[in-house]
Amino acid sequence: MMSACSSILSQSRHCWWYHQRCYHFASIASLRGSVTIQHHEYYDNNKRNKKYNTAMNVQRRRDISTNNKPVLNNVLSKEAATAPIDYPTSQRFSALPPAIGIHLAIGSVYVYSMWTPGMSKALGVVAAAPCDWTQSELLPVFSCAAVVLGVTTSTLGGWVEKSGPRMSGLLGSACWSGALLTTAAGIETHTLPLVYLGYGFLGGVGWGLMYLTPVTAAMKWFPDKRGLATGIALSAFGAGAAFAPSVIHVLVDHFAVAPEFVGDCLLTGGGVEVEGVTKAFVELTTLDDGSQVVANTSLVGEPGTPVVVATEADVAKISGMSNCPGVYAIGTGDTGVSKAMAVLGVIYGGLGAIASRFMKIPHPQWTPERAVTDGSAHDGKEEADANSNEANNIGLPASYVTTNTMQFPLLWLAVFGNATGGLALLSSSKVMLTDIFAGVSPDIVTPAFSTGYVSALGVGMALGRFGWSAISDVLGRQNTYAVFGLGIPIVGLTPYLCHMASGAGAGGEVDMWPLMAFYSGSVLTITFYGGVFSVLPAYIADLFGQKHAGAIHGKALTAWALSAVAGPMGLAYLRSHSYKSAVEDLLQAIDRHDASALERSFGVSINDDVGIQKLMNAKTLTIEKLMELAPEDFVDPSPYLYNTTLYAAAGLMSVAFLSNLAIRPLDLNKELKQLERGSVRS
Repeated sequence: MMSACSSILSQSRHCWWYHQRCYHFASIASLRGSVTIQHHEYYDNNKRNKKYNTAMNVQRRRDISTNNKPVLNNVLSKEAATAPIDYPTSQRFSALPPAIGIHLAIGSVYVYSMWTPGMSKALGVVAAAPCDWTQSELLPVFSCAAVVLGVTTSTLGGWVEKSGPRMSGLLGSACWSGALLTTAAGIETHTLPLVYLGYGFLGGVGWGLMYLTPVTAAMKWFPDKRGLATGIALSAFGAGAAFAPSVIHVLVDHFAVAPEFVGDCLLTGGGVEVEGVTKAFVELTTLDDGSQVVANTSLVGEPGTPVVVATEADVAKISGMSNCPGVYAIGTGDTGVSKAMAVLGVIYGGLGAIASRFMKIPHPQWTPERAVTDGSAHDGKEEADANSNEANNIGLPASYVTTNTMQFPLLWLAVFGNATGGLALLSSSKVMLTDIFAGVSPDIVTPAFSTGYVSALGVGMALGRFGWSAISDVLGRQNTYAVFGLGIPIVGLTPYLCHMASGAGAGGEVDMWPLMAFYSGSVLTITFYGGVFSVLPAYIADLFGQKHAGAIHGKALTAWALSAVAGPMGLAYLRSHSYKSAVEDLLQAIDRHDASALERSFGVSINDDVGIQKLMNAKTLTIEKLMELAPEDFVDPSPYLYNTTLYAAAGLMSVAFLSNLAIRPLDLNKELKQLERGSVRS
């Protein structure tokens, strides 16, 4: 038994040893095979890694050679500004604050009239010096900016779409900031070409880019509510024009420095006996170019010092300085305009840049979600979307509309007439209010009151851009444009208000009704100006179809570009003509009252036309100074300087009103068939 057990145990051990040896040899063979396979895999992977490393090194060299361009693209590229495709519809309103910030920064472009009073007295400060710029030289700066705006929107619109809102917004902010800084340098050095380069050119480029960027982004986020989106963005543009005047007023007053007071002259009360003592005064000498200096025989002041004479009316127009009528040395003060403009250039540039950094646009395939409650509602949504897409694909080409329809030139005239009057008022609103009512109500129409008036115009423009676009959905586009005709009697009757105000002022009474009527009427007229442009895109789509509405809109905006030239420059020309006529009337009145008064004060006789013209060119002879010599019952002609301008504006608005009424709707299907037949024949 024991021998049998040992035999079985020996055999089992032999089998175990045999199996272990077999497993060992099999493992060695398997290991050799795996090593061979792994060797080939390692060789292949090594080749792929070398190719990958080579490609990465090339890319790194590209990145270094382009100065880390991908890092910049991560922040400003269109891809970085594009939101995910699943971006919640409820959060799309978060895209509006950056757009609002950009429009708040550029909205101040419309308050150019806040700068012109100080710019026209940069050297004299309290009154215009001989070398100071005239309104005729300054008003075309705004026209230049408007023309550059039109060129920018038409030529760089595709680039804005391609580069994205962050890059275009940042470039626009840099241009607008540079425009204000360059203009400030031009004012400080008294170099008019720098002013045109700054506000006229760079300002126009910045205006165009900062106008397009927020509007296009907002419309992409709200394809179902385009009117709401553009209304909010454009209202922010108007709000920027409403906030800017107060800020400008505070900054200008802060940086203003009063010029050196020399003393009184004969024109401002010098030489008058007070309690038996003759008051000392500055004797002035008029040079050949019409300018005035302190005479060598003068007992007051340094002989030969170039000076300006400020009357009581001149001093009343100045804020931030405590001045009295008299003689002031040229070049010894500062209006504060250049420094205030430089500060705002930095502020607006920073605001626009920060807002541009956070601009975003939706993914190309993103669509806003709509609440669907049942199957029928879903079917209705699909049907509405189908109808909407079909309507978007119907429209007449811009080339056909501009050359083969009567509706387009009539609409062009409607835009041109309404815009010309509005731009004439916006470009010189502060100067106009001061000229018309400051002499009649000096205690009311102060510089602060004039600033509030410019702000009110900005509020009116913002409300008009948002309100009239919504009202047009109810009234219809043509009926809304017809409502804008209410501005005709407002503008046309303004000269009558001026006559009422000057008549009341001559009697020693202050009648607030003409001033309040002018104030409220002009604000209402500016709402019409804002409504013209907010209603125009929908008006074009209604007339000519949606498919090519953008191209037709660009053609129609040429009317605004021309009005931007005709409005301010036409106002400057007509005002200059009226100013000369008013001076001639004053000279005749002075000649009848005291023939020698002009020669005593200015050194020329009433019959010296050449000498009088030199004095006018040097700003030595002004309406304010002649009023000091005129009879007491002579009415100040300053309120009537804008009569011809207002009548011309009312006439253009009448043409716009009639042109709008003459527009008849087009049969788009008929016009499209006719267009197709014409193309087949050709």
